[in-house]
Amino acid sequence: MKALKILTAAMILLASVPFSAYAGDSLKMDFNNDGIIDIFDMIRARKSGASTEDLRTLGSYLLGNEMDAFSDSDYELIWSDEFNGNKLDESKWSYELGNWKLDDSGNYITNGWGNNEQEFYTSQNTEVKDGILTIAGRKESWTDEKQGSYDYTSARINTQHKFSVCGGRIEVRARCDSGKSLWPAIWMLPEDNAYGGWASSGEIDIMEGWGSTPEKICGTIHFGGAWPANTYLTNDYIFKNGDGTQNWHTYSIEWERGEIRWYVDDILYSTQSEWYSEGFSFPAPFDQSFYVILNLAIGGHFDGIDGIYADPATFENGEKHFDIDYVRVYEKKDSDFKPSEMTSLSLDNYIEGAEASVLNKEGCTIVSIMNAGELEYAVMGLLRSREVKSGEKHTLSFDVSSTVPRNMVVTAEDSSYTRYLNEKVEITSEKKHFSFDVTFTADMLADIKFQLGNIDNAVALGTHEVTLYNISWD
Repeated sequence: MKALKILTAAMILLASVPFSAYAGDSLKMDFNNDGIIDIFDMIRARKSGASTEDLRTLGSYLLGNEMDAFSDSDYELIWSDEFNGNKLDESKWSYELGNWKLDDSGNYITNGWGNNEQEFYTSQNTEVKDGILTIAGRKESWTDEKQGSYDYTSARINTQHKFSVCGGRIEVRARCDSGKSLWPAIWMLPEDNAYGGWASSGEIDIMEGWGSTPEKICGTIHFGGAWPANTYLTNDYIFKNGDGTQNWHTYSIEWERGEIRWYVDDILYSTQSEWYSEGFSFPAPFDQSFYVILNLAIGGHFDGIDGIYADPATFENGEKHFDIDYVRVYEKKDSDFKPSEMTSLSLDNYIEGAEASVLNKEGCTIVSIMNAGELEYAVMGLLRSREVKSGEKHTLSFDVSSTVPRNMVVTAEDSSYTRYLNEKVEITSEKKHFSFDVTFTADMLADIKFQLGNIDNAVALGTHEVTLYNISWD
């Protein structure tokens, strides 16, 4: 069959066109819309009266002239889901539920997932059938005791704590119905916020689509400092006339140390190699492990009416589908790209009724406190959601100093705020070393907290800085 492809392509190829000449035009090559570019597309193209330029493009593709495309010989499959069962494989995926964005301890951060999204995510909006995962967006009433009432439902799933990867090729074959306010997304977030809160630890968007303009998608990275000091880089891919996200396409990235490339159907359309994480050396933050997310948002800033509202007309004929054929993750052979080791773990921040900031840098975290607030926990640096097992002993160690003498409370807690470690330490301008062992009585995700609020009347201290060095959790 391979020989037949090459021979037929060569016979009709009028002149060799290098890949670089047509990649930017986003020319359609999957003429029979089956998600595979092969000799049958050439037959369909000729029968349908395709232009000479399109025939040259397709022929050059099949011959492989100067094409920067995925090669199986360069990569090894390390994880996949082909969706061959009759329900979502929850050994690989977890549901994210609701409309509120929560932290890993279940604390409210903001509604609408931070994007003004209008849907309520449920575990009832997915179906696996005939090798396809379908995420259904529906116009239906949904009421939650805590989060209130909503007019739309959908689903959002991820591989967090089940699978993550640093580098390689991540490939997803998918399609999505069109319609104003639909927002399909294939993206990645860091398994651990190694460089601090979003987006200092990064975000990789493999594909995001606008339901109102299905003829284009985009690939994006978010990075920089913690919000609102974050920034991003993005590029659009424009499909050929008549094609778009409503048809099957393969969306992928190839991610190496210092460079990420975006592809649609193996056509390269974006390369990014300039990013940063505030306070850290390149290639941070994209030198850590990230997990995969699939979701169909409804409304919100990306494609909602006025950047908020969903369009009910989109659902006049029923629910809308985001269909996924497979997710495949490949490791590049002979690559030494592994997560960079941290000399000091970075801390997320929690500020309530206080004036403070948390800045992560190489080897340390600086907590600047202008007003310590009223609560013991009004200012905190946190290691969030550390996975621990029953009976395991872990060791927390760090060095610390302060511009004024004060006390700090160090805890390890579960989601119910039960403390498995509870230590008050005195800190001064002289750097001191501390190390604590803690054993857990159950499997859980534990939060390690450095509390720097109003402890022993710290509110009277005024402006000061606390620096934590060489933080480790073993």
